[in-house]
Amino acid sequence: MSAAPALYSIRVEGLLGATALSAFPSLKAEHQATQTVLVGYLDRSGLYGVLSQLEMLGLELVELTCSRCSQSPSPTPDA
Repeated sequence: MSAAPALYSIRVEGLLGATALSAFPSLKAEHQATQTVLVGYLDRSGLYGVLSQLEMLGLELVELTCSRCSQSPSPTPDA
């Protein structure tokens, strides 16, 4: 995982209200059916901070995706 900011989408169970959303000021929120999706650019410490907030609030993490994370190239198998 790179330390540079990347675009994350964090899906949690439940429709978060204004009070819960205030814990994530740098993220945009969108309600989808019975879940809330938080989207925004986060660096490594920001991501861990958001995950910590989710845990402290007792929220269920459903999905975490990274749209622009740099990935290490796969090792080339020896022929």
